[in-house]
Amino acid sequence: MPASLTRHAANAVTALRIALTPVFLYAVLRAEGHGSGWPAAALFTAVAVSDFADGRVARRFGTATAGGRVLDHAADIVFVLASLALYVALGAAPWWVPASIAAAFSAYVVDSLRRGPRRSPIGSRIGHLGGVCNYALIGVLVGNDTVGLEWLSPWTMRLVFAAVPLYSAAAILARLAAV
Repeated sequence: MPASLTRHAANAVTALRIALTPVFLYAVLRAEGHGSGWPAAALFTAVAVSDFADGRVARRFGTATAGGRVLDHAADIVFVLASLALYVALGAAPWWVPASIAAAFSAYVVDSLRRGPRRSPIGSRIGHLGGVCNYALIGVLVGNDTVGLEWLSPWTMRLVFAAVPLYSAAAILARLAAV
């Protein structure tokens, strides 16, 4: 692959996630209007795969940068918060789910800025696990509500939602403990 393509390949994969976010939201809304939820499921899969792939592409071609990590985290939070805000508006998720995630992400941003503009954003194991859980939650909402598979009962969904502020608080506390 030519160097000019490999240099930007990972960021292109990340940019795809940003570009697919409004398309995914539209697909979820269309499914709510009695359309099929499967296009939303396919788009969610593409978004999740792009999140998995972009870092691997960057490492494979030796093009991982602090700017690429910032773009990756921005793409993640835009997708996660926009998706969960839509599910809140549709009545499928409580408001405090995206609020908890926004609080944890804000703590990450503040901690990264505190370290200085020339330093790379510093992730954490708990924060990474929280990010994986956020994507899993959206996947469950897509399957359970948008596609209509009803995998999990309302009671089970309440338990899943209750976990979000717990792992978000754990990520915040881990950052505070590191300071």
